[in-house]
Amino acid sequence: MEIYDEIEIIDLALKYKNILIIGDVQLGYEESMSKKGYLIPKFNLDEIIKRLNNIFSEVKVEKIIINGDIKHEFGGILKQEWDDVLKFIDYLLTKVKEVIFIKGNHDIALGPIARKRNVQIVEKYEIDDISILHGHKLMPELRKIVIIGHEHPAISFGEKKYEKYKCFLKGKCKKHILIALPSFNFLTIGTDITKEQFLSPYLKEAKIGNFEVYAVEDKIYYFGKVKELQ
Repeated sequence: MEIYDEIEIIDLALKYKNILIIGDVQLGYEESMSKKGYLIPKFNLDEIIKRLNNIFSEVKVEKIIINGDIKHEFGGILKQEWDDVLKFIDYLLTKVKEVIFIKGNHDIALGPIARKRNVQIVEKYEIDDISILHGHKLMPELRKIVIIGHEHPAISFGEKKYEKYKCFLKGKCKKHILIALPSFNFLTIGTDITKEQFLSPYLKEAKIGNFEVYAVEDKIYYFGKVKELQ
């Protein structure tokens, strides 16, 4: 499904020309949570690869951009992060020619891992009319279309017992067309856009009621504008 002018939704990813864009894989989440006393089975990387295999079976691209929060721990590097990020890069390089990491707020210590595989880390990536950035801080001189991660948008239905689904958001933020990616982390669904406060300053500045919602489940479901769902 096309979300905007040659930008297609493919499952939880966006495709533009020969580029695939995903966000917020947060590798190492399980070990980070275990340090806080939560026991979570380690399956996030396996699920990410399984989901990407399905995507790569549909599309052929030469480049993949991971839009921030490649790892989960804010400070140092956990053993699981070393292992999983390197395995993730090695897998991606069997599918594409180039991997680019956009630095997210969780990626303070990502550099030593990325250098092991010569993967470039950037603050933003730009092509044609598109700026791709994580979205945790405001950046100057952006192009017409801005693609962010960070928020992990999701939509829920029902008042007491409800189902929640990852979703894309698209709307206007000042002079830009803003697209928010769902997370590509399978241990959490995300932030309920109708019930919870926003994290990204871009969405805080926007009139969120006018944003369009594209939910992801067995296929892409267009649900109209946020204000129609609130």
